[in-house]
Amino acid sequence: MITIFSAIDKKQVEKFENGSIREKPFIDILTQSNQIKLSQIDRALNVLADGDEESPYWEVFGGEVLAGGDGEALVINTISFENEEGGSCEICDPTVYQNEEEAGMISAFLEEINETAFKKQFDTKIKKLTRWSFFNKGKKELKENADEILDVLWEEFDRLRSFYKNINAGEYVVIYTVYEEEDFEMAN
Repeated sequence: MITIFSAIDKKQVEKFENGSIREKPFIDILTQSNQIKLSQIDRALNVLADGDEESPYWEVFGGEVLAGGDGEALVINTISFENEEGGSCEICDPTVYQNEEEAGMISAFLEEINETAFKKQFDTKIKKLTRWSFFNKGKKELKENADEILDVLWEEFDRLRSFYKNINAGEYVVIYTVYEEEDFEMAN
């Protein structure tokens, strides 16, 4: 799963919502925008949220659902699969957007976290994970790879922080998810 954050002129978002721009041209605008693609950002934010579902760090994924002129939410990519009970399921996330004020607030609290604070939270999370008895098989591997995991998560968090910091006036942040083949395989 890759989460994509795009900086889009708010006028383009408004045109899509009122039906002046159709879905295909709007998706083209999204893919050509200033954007970052992050595959581990949910894990990085989980480190900071420390299990708190109400943590402000989850606001990074929040926003107003983006719907076209027909009122239908924009879903970029879906994966259909059958569940164990033989029923059909679909993985999809609606595209959301954050206005300038919301993006500014998110930028402010992301900016407060430096690498030292992130590492401290990460170390706390690793200690919790390696204490759980059902995790015994992976304790050694997790401990051995902790530095590499930290580097990946910090890099993604720092890229997200920089992205929000560099949003221009008049831009909204549009967030959507693209699923990869591995996601489909994991779902089966």
